Amino acid sequence: MTTPTTPRRSNSTSSINNKGPIFVTGADGEKGSAIVRSLLEMQLRHSHLNGFPVYAGLPDASTTEARELEVLGATLIELDPIVKPEAVVDALRGMTKLCLVVDPHGQQITRVNAAPYARAYIDAAKQAGVEHVIFLSPFSPCDPTTPPGTPTLDARRRPSFPLSPNTFRMQFSIIESHLQLIFSAEQITTIRYPGIVHQHLLKFFANYIATHSALPLPNHPHMTIESSDLGDIVRATCFVAFSPTSRHGGKEYKVTGPQLMTLEELGHRVSAGLRRDIRVDMVEMPSLREILLEVVPNEESVAYTLEMWGLQWRLNGRRFEVTRDLEALTGQSGKTLVEYFEDNRNAFSVPIQSVN
Repeated sequence: MTTPTTPRRSNSTSSINNKGPIFVTGADGEKGSAIVRSLLEMQLRHSHLNGFPVYAGLPDASTTEARELEVLGATLIELDPIVKPEAVVDALRGMTKLCLVVDPHGQQITRVNAAPYARAYIDAAKQAGVEHVIFLSPFSPCDPTTPPGTPTLDARRRPSFPLSPNTFRMQFSIIESHLQLIFSAEQITTIRYPGIVHQHLLKFFANYIATHSALPLPNHPHMTIESSDLGDIVRATCFVAFSPTSRHGGKEYKVTGPQLMTLEELGHRVSAGLRRDIRVDMVEMPSLREILLEVVPNEESVAYTLEMWGLQWRLNGRRFEVTRDLEALTGQSGKTLVEYFEDNRNAFSVPIQSVN
């Protein structure tokens, strides 16, 4: 682990080829830690990617998970931008790129502090001279998106319905607006992953499926949903991080799975992937909330999950699409839900205990 005041490389070379340190926020969470791991693993496999030291920002560098990142080659930066936002400037000095990961499934992010957390990083990144910010967001504007072949970042797009002040969607809207205010469009790349992330089905529903041979879903069987895989989100982020800023600056990408589906079809695909009959239990949102809290007793994490399900229902039929952005970025299409369940069949077979 290093302190935020440790000297790092000079800025003189990064303006030429954009090589230099990459700082990943939220490295204590699922997405942030996965991005850190992938950045390091890609450098081991591809020698031409050397020259991108990876720094992991997290509130506690003493955890087992943090130490694992350090062993892989990450430099751990212990800081809390909510408690001590002034320390973030020192932490980001000398960084070339900032992967701004705000993960509601972590222990730190809530419907109140997500925007202040991100603003501290954005303001500090500007002061520290960071050249490129890669922002990950689970939310998309509600009006039609740009064709995948020519993705652009349009600061004028706004949601077409009112936002509650106490929602994650509002927090992410504030973050995005502030980012566009502080940095020029050419310095920002946005990666969106709307809908349901495959890994969250494992996190929240593996125990229920293993115990009941059933999948609890919101009581809207014909609701269309988008989905994506965490591995695909991470892969897209790493490709952008290792590329010159000029290649992806000012653009946004939407990472989706290769198929749209209704909730009814989701149940069929779970059965196909697990190779056994899985009943679909359609339940109302309050009941679904109780089921989720039994597995993950974290109110904010469950609130975020239900917000994503509710948003999909509210926007049903208005903006759903399958993009080829991932294929354009990485040369590979995304993982299907059936493939995900096939790869993780054992995890849905044995009941697990609740996690914190």
